[in-house]
Amino acid sequence: MAQSKIEGQPAYLLHSRPYRDTSALLELWTLEFGRVGLVARGARGARSPWRGALNSFQPLQVAWSGGGDLKSLRGLELDGMVEVPTGEPLAAAYYVNELILRTCQRLDAHPNLYLSYVTIMTALAASEAAEPGVVERALRAFEIDLLAELGYGVIVDADQSGATVIPQADYCYVQQQGPVSWQSIVAAGDEGNYSGIPVTGELLINLHSGRLDDDQLPAAKRLMRTLLQPHLGDKPLESRRLWAAISKTGKVGETGH
Repeated sequence: MAQSKIEGQPAYLLHSRPYRDTSALLELWTLEFGRVGLVARGARGARSPWRGALNSFQPLQVAWSGGGDLKSLRGLELDGMVEVPTGEPLAAAYYVNELILRTCQRLDAHPNLYLSYVTIMTALAASEAAEPGVVERALRAFEIDLLAELGYGVIVDADQSGATVIPQADYCYVQQQGPVSWQSIVAAGDEGNYSGIPVTGELLINLHSGRLDDDQLPAAKRLMRTLLQPHLGDKPLESRRLWAAISKTGKVGETGH
């Protein structure tokens, strides 16, 4: 593979782990290259200029070189400073990072999803993100964008027959098929043949518009969790353990991410 040299790439740190004595392995989320794996040699050393910049949820400018799947970090600096989320917004931010790590392949660019990532990180860092429902609505919007980028967009405008989704109607949302009118299922006597998620037309419409009512948030969460599960694999999400710990204690515990 041809060698590449990239300069000044907008990025965020998704994950880091120690490598050898003083180095680190980084997973970055970048504007033009998607997820990128880097070796940061000496990054954990006492004299490394990168130590203060290896923080999640901060905008970065990054330079790297190399032709393989794992590149070599050449430069990294903060591109401004934002408030780090706390409490449930922090758990939500880790969850977003884990979604990208689980679903996006390295060097598969998703510039629109990168912009969605910047949007949700900005929202989670804002003080109003702690208000009831704000975090949940922001997560649902990002999940919708993620599924669309993966080629599995949430169908909200028409049911399986092609008829327009009606707010007052009930539907069964079937994986990879979309909403099926519950009335048509009952009329055909097929109640036992559908294992999808029960939803209302109003929920689908509000989910797409980002205007979920408070009482719709639990159903929206169940729907999106079901639609995402095939893309996440069988291993439990570490960020959900973190969320549970924060919900129980009000602070981050020793759960990792």
